[in-house]
This record gives sequence, structure tokens and C-alpha cells, in this order.
Amino acid sequence: RIKQVAGYDDRFCRMWEFYLAACEVAFRYMNQMVFQLQIAKKQDAVPLTRDYMLDAEKGITVTRSMAAE
Repeated sequence: RIKQVAGYDDRFCRMWEFYLAACEVAFRYMNQMVFQLQIAKKQDAVPLTRDYMLDAEKGITVTRSMAAE
């Protein structure tokens, strides 16, 4: 637990675990998303598009739907 590692009290740990559980529910069942920005000084330091991530997401979605069946 966080308390043992970082020295937080029980109240903080319970609130943190509740927050994480609420986040999991929101992402899993309420179609929540995370948007990320890649900022770099050089334009070629990062890909211009993030299409490679869409393919990975589609694979995860297919795997989850197959597991649900």
C-alpha cells in the first residue's frame, strides 16, 4: 500500500484507492478518454500523427470484446 511506502495515513490511502476505483469505472464503462500531447523542439523528434496508437487500441478493444463473450 501507499501508506507503507510513502508514509501516508489511512484516510489518505482510502481516498486514493476510492479515486483509483472511480477512475477505473469511468474509463471502463463511461467511455472516458485521455488526451496526450507530444511537444518537441524538433518536428521530426516525434511522429506527426499518432495512427500507430489507434491500431494498438483496436487490438485491445477486440481482445476485450472476445473475452466478454
